Amino acid sequence: MQDIKHIFFLIIFIFVYQTGYLLNAQEILIPLNENPKLKEYLKVKSSFKNHKATDTLELPFYDDFSSSNLYPNPKLWADSFAFVNSSYPDLPPSIGVATLDAIDEKGEFYSGAGYDISFIADYLSTQPINLNYPGNQTIYLSFYYQPQGLGDNPEEKDSLFLEFYEPEAQKWNTVWKKEGGLNQNFEQVILHINESNYLKKGFRFRFKNLASLSTNSFPSKVGNVDHWHIDYIVLDTGRSASDLVPHDIAFVNPMHSFLNDYQAMPWKHFLVNPASELKPNIEVTYRNNDNIDRLIERLDFVFIDNTSNRANDTLHGGSSDLTPNLLVDYSAPYSYSFVTNSTDTASFLIKSLITTDDFDPIENNELHYIQKFYNYYAYDDGSAEVGYGLIGEGSRFARLAYQFNSRKSDTLQAVQMYFNRTLNDASQKYFYLTVWDDDGTGLPGQIIYEKEGALPKYENELNKFHTFNIDTLLVVSGVFYVGWVQTTEDMLNIGFDKNTSIDNKIFYNITGEWVNSKFVGSLMIRPVFGENLITSVPKLTEQIYKKPQIHLYPNPVKNTLQIQLENYTINNSINLSIINMRGQIIYHSEFENEDIVDFSDFNEGIYFLRFTDKNKSFIETKKIIKIN
Repeated sequence: MQDIKHIFFLIIFIFVYQTGYLLNAQEILIPLNENPKLKEYLKVKSSFKNHKATDTLELPFYDDFSSSNLYPNPKLWADSFAFVNSSYPDLPPSIGVATLDAIDEKGEFYSGAGYDISFIADYLSTQPINLNYPGNQTIYLSFYYQPQGLGDNPEEKDSLFLEFYEPEAQKWNTVWKKEGGLNQNFEQVILHINESNYLKKGFRFRFKNLASLSTNSFPSKVGNVDHWHIDYIVLDTGRSASDLVPHDIAFVNPMHSFLNDYQAMPWKHFLVNPASELKPNIEVTYRNNDNIDRLIERLDFVFIDNTSNRANDTLHGGSSDLTPNLLVDYSAPYSYSFVTNSTDTASFLIKSLITTDDFDPIENNELHYIQKFYNYYAYDDGSAEVGYGLIGEGSRFARLAYQFNSRKSDTLQAVQMYFNRTLNDASQKYFYLTVWDDDGTGLPGQIIYEKEGALPKYENELNKFHTFNIDTLLVVSGVFYVGWVQTTEDMLNIGFDKNTSIDNKIFYNITGEWVNSKFVGSLMIRPVFGENLITSVPKLTEQIYKKPQIHLYPNPVKNTLQIQLENYTINNSINLSIINMRGQIIYHSEFENEDIVDFSDFNEGIYFLRFTDKNKSFIETKKIIKIN
């Protein structure tokens, strides 16, 4: 009977271990707490003020947000609370949307935001419009909306509103409302405007949203929330309730890197084998939003060398017939070699251009992308949609490692990281900047560099990464890993790009074993290469630590557990902590190479033995089963 009990307990242990319910520590994604793009724009445009109307707008009113950047077009819109972007929506009707969230027009969290309290957040308000068409029955307003997209889903109470303005009464009235929910395809709404109180000169309409912060025991998790995306707004006469078809062919998503593995890489590394680095095909996504067959007369790609005086190259993608509502993921071989006269860095501007019918809006028929070859590797596109981190009981001393492959032997000069702010800067916790080699199986191996006392830094410039310099000569080649070792259970909150997907590059270690991240996207961490400025070079033994071997027996244990430590070369003591399944430290001591721990008074269950030295250069966790 006792053996059956032990077998049952082992089964429970395997289930708990494999499903990840250990110590409540976990990897998570959370919304952002500020918008650094808006903050930088305001820094550069120090004269920015609220938009003032100069003339009343005449119909038609049209905006698909493809020609604006960061803020709504001031000729059409009277305020700047909404964020115009192409990184948050999920397959919009056309490139670019206006996003309403919990962040103000300065890119900061609203001062009145609180836990579990709904507050009015963003507005998107038009300039005055001449709607003086008395008795007209053909005026309609239509738009598309989407909750969440690639951001945070608004809760049910975090609604999106549409309001109309009565010029004579000088008041706003709610005419449409949508409760929050999970991500969905963009949905179209059309509203008839025939009430006499609106058919006046000076009519306006606006969108607004409610937002709220969920109560959370970890303040470092609280960030920007409740995203609503609005696109393709049309207000005009001569319409009907069935006028739901945009007669438009439009690009839908931004262009991405022409490199196989990276969004950017060092120019000298690219030159090692350029042909192997480039994707074989050029890719863009566009849609026929019309309900009839449409013709793309020309699809052109223009390549411009930004670092030399070479003539532009234009590649022709041909013409194509598009059936109604067809979404096209265009992919075709191309013949352009990224060659320039520069020896250190390079960049290339690539334009994608659609030529179609004259009545088609031209703003959403052009895309731009800059292919960068500077001094760093990057999987991310420079824009964080959410934040990533390790958090919870048991995540102290957790490790995060990000895999890169250096194409040549070169000096790792620095590591750039893009940290997101959290509510009250709760993620301001020290960590150990760490570099690992590869263990030969595609996992982080030995620590080859570690820098204590690193702290998340927040830059106030557009897409500005903070640079953590490597303060010793460190040459890497092939596969290596950069990341950190935490010193607390708080989330450090690194930027996470959901628009670029990489496989099996993000690893974390909470329980003593390296695990691949379950999330799809890329961390905003970049290793920087180049000439090192260090004048003195420490001995190699000061940089590389030989991985110790820990032996525990017996396991499972009834009474006495023997612990032996081999290959430990650093001359300082080891701290041993024993942690139960609730994340509580129930035993702590120091030892050197061998020790005995009495388990006889411990309850039956699973325990974790965590070994660390005082410099955190060696951290290991082992699992033990206690039986009676």
